[in-house]
Amino acid sequence: MARRNLRACLNGFARKVDECKRLAIDAHAWATPKPGIKRAMVSVQRRDSMIELAFLRSFLAWETFLEESFVLYLSGQKPPKGRPPSRYAFPPNLGVAMEWVIPEGQDYATWTVATRVTERAQRFFRNGQPYAPVLRSNQTALDESRTLRNAIAHASASAQSKFQTLVRNKLGAFPPKLTVGGFLGMVVPGSAPPISFLDHYLQKVEFAAEQMVPV
Repeated sequence: MARRNLRACLNGFARKVDECKRLAIDAHAWATPKPGIKRAMVSVQRRDSMIELAFLRSFLAWETFLEESFVLYLSGQKPPKGRPPSRYAFPPNLGVAMEWVIPEGQDYATWTVATRVTERAQRFFRNGQPYAPVLRSNQTALDESRTLRNAIAHASASAQSKFQTLVRNKLGAFPPKLTVGGFLGMVVPGSAPPISFLDHYLQKVEFAAEQMVPV
């Protein structure tokens, strides 16, 4: 990260999300039979697995963006546009900044839970800027994204139960044998223009990242 800056951090995140979107588009195309061909290139099950991979990679990119941008701000870097946040701590370099954000007694800092990132931002920056306001305003979408991420990454009953509850809240019922990938490929009810759940959640994190690092 020594050669990184906030613009590169944001651009790198945007590229990774774009790659995930293209993977999902390819998955849909490969699972759709072409004229004159009886079988598609991949099955629906494999399509859903590819969409899940795309979403999981985008969520990991989001976590990486949060960590990198946080440490860069803490080290005193300025965003491409606007003023940097007021710091409560002044680490001498990036290495020390990365160490300071790790909670006492833990080996590393986690960036999965938005509320924890908000609390961390409030410890290091005045009013938790630029993280706390953005994370709070996108709390629901980020929590739902984490639910989907956990349902992909973990087969536990708890993770699957939370996924089913999310689907029921969005669709009114849980379709039989619905996978996370299948849900992400569905159109958000009432969306105009129509947008898939995958694109809906990716747009949310992209917008949040652009607010945190204005260009």
